[in-house]
Amino acid sequence: MSLNFVSRTFASIALTLLLAAGLSACSGLQRITGSLPQASVLDALPVIKLGQPKPAQGDYIVYLPASEPVTAIAKVQGTLFEKADSKELQVKLKQDMYLYKNWVSADKRHWVKDTDAVTGNVHVMLPSYDHPQAGEVLIELNARN
Repeated sequence: MSLNFVSRTFASIALTLLLAAGLSACSGLQRITGSLPQASVLDALPVIKLGQPKPAQGDYIVYLPASEPVTAIAKVQGTLFEKADSKELQVKLKQDMYLYKNWVSADKRHWVKDTDAVTGNVHVMLPSYDHPQAGEVLIELNARN
């Protein structure tokens, strides 16, 4: 197994895990908050798109439009590698998504706790003595009904 293959495999794993972290609002890993503020409070909050800077002060809503890709960048580095590498992954949502702390909405009106809105699964299989084949990385995120 070449170092280049190992580097690509680790890059794939890191990229997948980065995507999972980037969508952490969907997986319940984000800051937990108690109750959702009233609609008038949410309506007054600034809305930013992914990649835009956060407002200097106060709460805000993150908007992920279905028409634009959600991008994650993974980097693999360390003393094990002769050359570091990075990759960009782009996925598209089926519908718009608004994120407020640990709440998710498709329309900015009806909010659901992220753990009640999305389920997730991460599966990683690395090349090894027992599995002398290409590594496999899968992140699956599904809407709960």
